[in-house]
Amino acid sequence: MNALTRSLVRFIWLGVSISLIGSCSNESESGTPEAGNWYPVRVGATWIYQVDSIWIDCVAGRNDTFRYQVRERMDGWISGAGGDSLMKITRQMRNDSSQNWGIPRIWHTRLAPGKAIKTEENNSIIKLVFPMKIGLSWDGWAFISEPAPELFEYVEIDSPFLGFDSTALVVQRNNENLLEKQYFAERYARNTGLIYAYRCDVTGIVTNPDDPNDCSALLPPDQPWSVIPILKRVKFGYQYEQKLLEYIP
Repeated sequence: MNALTRSLVRFIWLGVSISLIGSCSNESESGTPEAGNWYPVRVGATWIYQVDSIWIDCVAGRNDTFRYQVRERMDGWISGAGGDSLMKITRQMRNDSSQNWGIPRIWHTRLAPGKAIKTEENNSIIKLVFPMKIGLSWDGWAFISEPAPELFEYVEIDSPFLGFDSTALVVQRNNENLLEKQYFAERYARNTGLIYAYRCDVTGIVTNPDDPNDCSALLPPDQPWSVIPILKRVKFGYQYEQKLLEYIP
């Protein structure tokens, strides 16, 4: 599975959120004080997000914008196949606050020593590792068969963002050249969890006289494609932004 296909699969299922696991009797028992600060894991805890996304396919003439809301609610502890205690997360969507929440999907989280793991659509992703340290990196997709490690990295810790005094920024992917751009990141706040996520995975328009579908007609006529920022000449791909609207402890 190539990087763009894998990214699109994750986007389709809208995989962005945070969570932890503890024992059934005590959420913090299997974690650390630091993990508990960044992951307020309690039955009934709920996060509601606003999502804005753009899909572009210039060959198909597609440029679609989507707005909707996502709710993730911690609905109780269950036992996993390996005997681990798992927190069940019920995930639902709706267009806006005037509508009822849609059909639920069930995700899970668990905490292994030194790492927070979330299972999204059967993909277990190492969201965070502890102790936190700027520059620390790890293979976030270590539990998934991949041709190469998918390195996540702490870029900021205890930085203000969106009205929160202390947040941590995890960059999950950061690749850019003249042909493509991939940037995935999540930001977590102390005592709240995931507050923001952004994903960008696009291929740029490149003038190619031998390709009738190069979409070069969309470019400014007085500029070579190579000097135009890639987000202003997207041929195919998406951008996804998720912001916290409400957190219910």
